[in-house]
Amino acid sequence: MAAVTQTYKPTVARIVFTKKHEAFLERLMPRRCMVISVGMILAGMGVPVLMVFKVLPVTLLLGFVGFALVAVGGVLTLVNCGEL
Repeated sequence: MAAVTQTYKPTVARIVFTKKHEAFLERLMPRRCMVISVGMILAGMGVPVLMVFKVLPVTLLLGFVGFALVAVGGVLTLVNCGEL
């Protein structure tokens, strides 16, 4: 004996809700390039903090590395946001 199957036809309201939900989730999730650029900013700010707490030695090179990370991360963030 064959089984009876029913076809599923999505309603228009369900399609619209699904599209809005997907668009909301897409706007909520950050892009990978933004995560990397903000991570660079935080790492650049963390280097001087670690030097203040004497976890890292206070050197001109580490200070420059922290400054460079903040500068490059800031520029990348502005480019990815569309400001530059």
